[in-house]
Amino acid sequence: MSLLIHSIPAWIELAFLGFSIGILACRLWVLPPAVMAELPDHERLRDRLRLYFSISVAAILVGGIVDLLLRTSEMSGRPAYAVFSLLPVVVFKTHFGRIWLIRIACLILASQLAQIRRRHADSSGLLYSLLALGAIISATESATGHASDAGDFSVTEIMDWFHLLAALVWGGGLFVLSFVVLPHLMKAGSHAAQALAGVAARFSKIAGIAIMTIVFTALYNAGVSVGSVEALVKTPYGRTVIAKIVLLFLFLFLGGFNRFVSVPRLREWAGFAALSRGTFSRLFTAISARVARNTKGHPVALRLVHCVRAEAILVAAVLLCAALLRHEVPARHFLHLEQARVVTTTGAETIVELKTNPEKIVAGVPVAMTVFIKDLNGRPLKGLVVSHERVLHAFIIGKDLGFFAHIHPEDIGPVTAEMLKKAEFPLRFVFPKAGEYLVGLDFATTDNYISEFYTEVLSVSVSGRPALGGPKIDFSRKKNFGNYRVTLVTFPKNVKAGEETTLRYSIEKNGKTLTDLEPYLGAEMHLAVASQDLTVFIHTHGAAPGESHVHHDPLHAKLSKKFGPELEANVLFPEKGVYKLFDQVKHQGKVLLFDFMIDAQ
Repeated sequence: MSLLIHSIPAWIELAFLGFSIGILACRLWVLPPAVMAELPDHERLRDRLRLYFSISVAAILVGGIVDLLLRTSEMSGRPAYAVFSLLPVVVFKTHFGRIWLIRIACLILASQLAQIRRRHADSSGLLYSLLALGAIISATESATGHASDAGDFSVTEIMDWFHLLAALVWGGGLFVLSFVVLPHLMKAGSHAAQALAGVAARFSKIAGIAIMTIVFTALYNAGVSVGSVEALVKTPYGRTVIAKIVLLFLFLFLGGFNRFVSVPRLREWAGFAALSRGTFSRLFTAISARVARNTKGHPVALRLVHCVRAEAILVAAVLLCAALLRHEVPARHFLHLEQARVVTTTGAETIVELKTNPEKIVAGVPVAMTVFIKDLNGRPLKGLVVSHERVLHAFIIGKDLGFFAHIHPEDIGPVTAEMLKKAEFPLRFVFPKAGEYLVGLDFATTDNYISEFYTEVLSVSVSGRPALGGPKIDFSRKKNFGNYRVTLVTFPKNVKAGEETTLRYSIEKNGKTLTDLEPYLGAEMHLAVASQDLTVFIHTHGAAPGESHVHHDPLHAKLSKKFGPELEANVLFPEKGVYKLFDQVKHQGKVLLFDFMIDAQ
């Protein structure tokens, strides 16, 4: 269900993109100016098409903004309502963000050209310019999907673009015909037959070219993304591809019926010369003999309208499959769990494994992760309990010491008794850039009312682009984070490795000290610490000055409902070197992230 919800904005965006491209294709090749001028009430039809085009552009723009929020949420591990502060980083410093900017620029330009089009409604140059913008927008869809794993302007990405563009021209044209053009022509009275026959014949040629492109590129894309029949059958991605294939065959039958049965009979009704009948024409006539028998005149037109509307519904279903595929792991990565990358760390009392699908993690592509927690005998660790409102805390820190995320299995869904019994927990994440990442895992057990707390550290490598940069060294003790100003004071002033250091934070907002901070996941503050080389990771918690900093069970903790402006945490930096501090607090229902650097001598 979560996958479906995440896919709906992309589905709506694709549907309206298809509708807008379909309008342009119809205006250029199905209803060119000379043909449009001969239609009854043609000005009204032209105005409706122009209005629907403007609405489509606006809908794509809204869908693009929602898509940005959801992608940022996936990259950061935060809910969509809490990612606004991260948007500048995603937009300007990630591959997805730069492609997204191109998409938005094209949409804004298209909306401006649409206004010019009101004064030059029949300008083919303007229509072709708008169609070129639509093609670029469709290219940005491929450039931010799985096809971009092979790199910008790769054969895989270009083939995916051709596949999508052909589907949008064909499917979008069906939308426009079924809901706008054909109903209008049905009211043309004595001219309906000629108009319908001409429109159907011209669109049929466009559909033929689009179908050949779709089939050729689909075979290529299936080979790249699926790879085998087994992967096609056994993976969620493969089953979605099967659904698309079934829908495509239904498309081909309805499209063939219209081209080889309905269009010739429309021409006959309109008094046009009969076309020579080829093999396909005779084949479809034979297959559909019962449906098409003795149907002439106006019923032929009604049947055409119904068939085209059925095709339009199939288009909507295919676009939904396409949106789902954008958020699913390609089948070539997902066939067997044993093919997944396994990262293992062994602590004093536990063994932790992290398995990832796909095996090769690519920047910007969703990755499914499973955490296995075992005792030293290799059996599932017993007694796992909720600690700080979650069974497992996963902290992800980039090599640049700038990227940070704090995620949990509960972000996907509830932790079940079976997960606890097997000590297996799912995580889902999108690594925004290529490079090395630290994954710190925190969990707890209880045995005879005695709690044990564990922190294990693993590392993962992410391929693709753009790449993480180097750390930006900044030892400032007073920093601004939006409207918030945070001051850090250390005791002792000069931090020494091997000795406990007290970190005292003072938080202000708009020049006023905060006294209404709220607990976040069972603590006044969560603090994650990573060394510059990512070999050291510490997760601890802060508290108001004078309160205990001990790592306690939040189910029995007594936290103040409101507190501030000062918080303290005690940290022992084990080695000399530079450390990055990531501090999470909650204010007015929003989780805030502050970060500082420490140079331990």
